[in-house]
Amino acid sequence: MGMTFSYSRYVHFYETDAMGIIHHGTYVLLFEEARVALLRHYKILSLNDINYPVLSLEVKYANPTYFEDEAQITVKPQIQGARLIFDYEMTTKRFPDPVAFGKTIHVAMDMKTRKPLRVPQEIVDLLSPK
Repeated sequence: MGMTFSYSRYVHFYETDAMGIIHHGTYVLLFEEARVALLRHYKILSLNDINYPVLSLEVKYANPTYFEDEAQITVKPQIQGARLIFDYEMTTKRFPDPVAFGKTIHVAMDMKTRKPLRVPQEIVDLLSPK
């Protein structure tokens, strides 16, 4: 089992639709907030000339989330060569099972040459299971 990171925050009113349910696109933003919180926690937000653009994104919705629900998002990173993969699982106290699942795949890219490269060893060491 790899490392996991948890992030939580309450759903804001402006993130809901006319039915009071969180807008489907907001899940992507919450997953991004959780991923950035993980990167901030491990002090790897900025690596000079290396960036990690998104190659793909998927979200699976299981239950609705409402205004003022506390969203708890678990992030599980894994590294495969030049790819940095994040799996997300979102829960609330309203339901016993997760309300949403997600995945983003990023590629390590040299921003000067615009070519992919292996994820730097320091990132591998930080995000790999201990």
